Amino acid sequence: MSEAGRQHVLTRLFQRLYGEPTVRNDLRGELVEEIVALALEPDWQLCGGDWAACDLLHVASGARMQVKQSAARQSWTKDGDPAPSPRFSIAETAGRWDGSRWVPGVGRNAEFYVFAWHPVSDEHCDHADVSQWAFYVVEEQALPKQKSLGLAQVAKLASAVPWTSLGAQVSSLLEAKVHNSAEEPL
Repeated sequence: MSEAGRQHVLTRLFQRLYGEPTVRNDLRGELVEEIVALALEPDWQLCGGDWAACDLLHVASGARMQVKQSAARQSWTKDGDPAPSPRFSIAETAGRWDGSRWVPGVGRNAEFYVFAWHPVSDEHCDHADVSQWAFYVVEEQALPKQKSLGLAQVAKLASAVPWTSLGAQVSSLLEAKVHNSAEEPL
């Protein structure tokens, strides 16, 4: 296949998967990871993918981040349908993949979590519009020991910030964590 043919296939695929304002649930996570990465680059590198242990990695410190997302409007909802109750998975895992090597160890695989909530449920909903998302940044150690939590619980742990403030919020929490770690006695 020629390069033009390849590009045509990829363009069609992208249009089918991401061409509508409301993105399918199983694909929206990838979109939101890109949105978060755009706000945090170049300090954070997108590293999510097949079985990756985390979604973003801080270039200088190696801190890891998980991105969780939910939206009021789903691809299957119609105008007037009630919004689903958002839940975010925060379950501990039995280990993590490091490349092709399984590393056992119960716990969560990130020091920071970004919970992204898309509250727009009317005809103006556009999951690719960064201004329509609210972001909550939480340190892993502040998360309760449970498998998931709802938006109300997330909002008790952190205040929502717009995409334009996401980078500053993450930097502030990272600096505080690094500062507090440096003060802890050995």
